[in-house]
Amino acid sequence: MVSHNPETLVKYCSVATAKQILGSQTLRWSAPNLFNDPFELNHRTGLTFDPQSILTAAIQTATGMLFAKDEPRGTSPLTVVIRRWRDEERFQSPEEAHDVLKELLSQMVDNRLQALDKLMADWRKFCRTLRICSFTAKPDNLAAWTHFADNNRGVAIRLQCGEFTSLPHPKQVAYRPTRPEITSLKEQLDVVLTNQAFHAEEYFFDKFTSKSLHFAAETEWRCFRQVADEVGPDAKPEADWFDDVKFERSDITAVYFGAFADAQSMREIYALLKEKYPQAKVFQAKAAASKYEIEFNRITS
Repeated sequence: MVSHNPETLVKYCSVATAKQILGSQTLRWSAPNLFNDPFELNHRTGLTFDPQSILTAAIQTATGMLFAKDEPRGTSPLTVVIRRWRDEERFQSPEEAHDVLKELLSQMVDNRLQALDKLMADWRKFCRTLRICSFTAKPDNLAAWTHFADNNRGVAIRLQCGEFTSLPHPKQVAYRPTRPEITSLKEQLDVVLTNQAFHAEEYFFDKFTSKSLHFAAETEWRCFRQVADEVGPDAKPEADWFDDVKFERSDITAVYFGAFADAQSMREIYALLKEKYPQAKVFQAKAAASKYEIEFNRITS
């Protein structure tokens, strides 16, 4: 991953979408549920564990602490109790300790459930009000031309980003082998066992900057914005959780036509650019000789 933000971002799209963007001078920002990705978390995503899973894991961990070779360290109430039981040789076997641990830890898990209910309510509100717009950093991304620009028949629009633009704080997507969770069993188990505060809400944005390694070639960047929460009978249906947001005409620095873009579409978009975005440079993509790379020819008329 690069260690700095790019100065421009590139929006890959079909010809029809390019005409919509350039004609209306807007970009569409969508809620996570509109991404048509089964691995994208959204307001309907649930936890991957239940209270019984937390209790079972807590009993197993506490039993391990009770009968481990080394004395457990720490100052949490559970650790203090387990050290005392070890000193007293209270239990002779894991089976003997099971019922006592279950009773103790059941109370601790029950106390955690109210916090989890609030966490999920906060998560659903966060997803309802989150809007995302996706880009890549460069116009020669082979995967992006294939996946997002109509198999090289579409368009790539390069826009300025950063402070004082409509895209002020882009975040780079990280590609990982494991899918993010709203909060994990391990995180909640640590809270139960150590009695330390953990606020999963602080990491909600991170859940939307992580994708599968299979998509690493896309090198995606995302921009985020929050909107007012709409609930009740007047709220928008889920299919309408998007906003078309204006950008400055000067934000567009270049437009690239795909290698297979048809001539008529190119003429129409070129005329639109000269009318509304005269500062934008225009290029056509082509396959580089003897390499799996894309090159660009400048179009001036």
